[in-house]
Amino acid sequence: MPAQSIARIAPILPVKDLARAMAFYRRLGFHAEPYQNGDGYGFLCRDSIEMHLSQSDMLIEGQNPCGVYFYLEQGTAAALEAEFRAAGAPILSPLAPREWKMNEFVLSDPDGNLLRFGEDLPQS
Repeated sequence: MPAQSIARIAPILPVKDLARAMAFYRRLGFHAEPYQNGDGYGFLCRDSIEMHLSQSDMLIEGQNPCGVYFYLEQGTAAALEAEFRAAGAPILSPLAPREWKMNEFVLSDPDGNLLRFGEDLPQS
């Protein structure tokens, strides 16, 4: 088997308005920078996670199928959900244990990208 060659990934989320999206993610504690002259592309970083935003005129409101799952360190989900609520993030599904053995909550950015945050449930 060859040596591991993939070092990291960066999801690219479509947005209608790059400036609005970047402001939203800044409220969530992400560092947000536009690419060069803000030519419809931007970079988001928080902790060791990187995501990209790409401005698109093809989004249809309420029909954006994109999303990201953030796997959290054990015991951090409640504090992160509280941080996001305090920042005014629209929590679509509050923190709760799920049948797939994750304790998770879900929110949406202004363009309908679903952001799921979960931590493993303790094994019983």
